[in-house]
Amino acid sequence: MESSFDASERVREMQRAEAVPYVVMPPPRRWVSPLFGAWSAAYVGTFGLWHEHELAFIVAMLTLSGGMGALIGRLTRRYGVLPMVGRGTPPPEIRREHRRYGIGVVVIAGLVAGTWWWAGLLAASAAAFALVTAGLARYQARYRRAAAAVRERLA
Repeated sequence: MESSFDASERVREMQRAEAVPYVVMPPPRRWVSPLFGAWSAAYVGTFGLWHEHELAFIVAMLTLSGGMGALIGRLTRRYGVLPMVGRGTPPPEIRREHRRYGIGVVVIAGLVAGTWWWAGLLAASAAAFALVTAGLARYQARYRRAAAAVRERLA
């Protein structure tokens, strides 16, 4: 009796299975990027309460953090496992986008901090909104292209 064992096909099946959480996802909603931008603007703006209203600052930070946790929890429950940057073993195309995301976060944080230093808290809050909204929208578009490339490679 002949065996139809093909090791390369088994490896490809395993790679497809490993890639599923990273490439089989619904497209992001249009409101996600502006919501994260607004959250970032509120987070930066809350630092205006730091010196004169410490209790209000703490309550605002806890509220913002709890709200973000609730949103991520809701999205995870609704869409299943969400790929998290820095966790798991994503395909190389996705891993590249995760690295770019991390670099983008550091660059945006630096730009917002510089804006705060040179132009004040209100300008930094506006910069946080604009940069986070645009940066996340760009990341989502690049991620979709990377996921399509993975699907095509493993087809």
